[in-house]
Amino acid sequence: MFSFNSIVMMVISGVLAVLYFIASVYNRMNRKSYTHKVQKPGQLMTFFSRVMLILSILCAGFTLLGAMMKDTEMAVVFAVITIISTLLTWGIKHKYDFTYQETDEYFIVTRRKKTYKVYYKDISHWQWGIYDIYIQDRNRPEGDFIGVSVSLFKPEILLTKMTEKVFAGEFPRIDGLYPDDTVYPGDPLRKKEIVRCLTQAGYSYLIPEYIDALSTMQQDNV
Repeated sequence: MFSFNSIVMMVISGVLAVLYFIASVYNRMNRKSYTHKVQKPGQLMTFFSRVMLILSILCAGFTLLGAMMKDTEMAVVFAVITIISTLLTWGIKHKYDFTYQETDEYFIVTRRKKTYKVYYKDISHWQWGIYDIYIQDRNRPEGDFIGVSVSLFKPEILLTKMTEKVFAGEFPRIDGLYPDDTVYPGDPLRKKEIVRCLTQAGYSYLIPEYIDALSTMQQDNV
């Protein structure tokens, strides 16, 4: 027979596994299909933060009940669950507390009540993360990048503008700042890099002409 502690821990592990799975699916599938409007991470994270909040309240109640019944094991177990679910609630709210909006001239990122507005013409360089593109605004201190999630949001205008600027030669590779030639050999203007990054992130539909142009350039160099 399973003990009370083992049952509770299995329940906690199951909840965490389900949350992780749903968050992963959400990151891949729940992309907004609109532009020029404020994009938010969606209602799914709000729903789960509320679920975790309810779980925290229920577990806190069982903790008090265990204390009143002088059941130390019950009180301790539910106190631990209360702490974990409370931290998860705070973590979800903290992590997804941001919005994104883009127009034909600029984009706006609001993160934890701070707003960052960047005009495309002021972008001095960029770096690609796992799920984000990091933008350097020439009007901000060097190295102070502004990240935009390409999984939670759908920054189609930004990505299209960046590809145009890359193929126009505005972001030549700089030693020590971007991945060197061993990562993208023969790519001084970072054309291969931007095309590969967008393709891997599922945005190849935005740049078919640039993919064709890059393919033609590579064939000519053979």
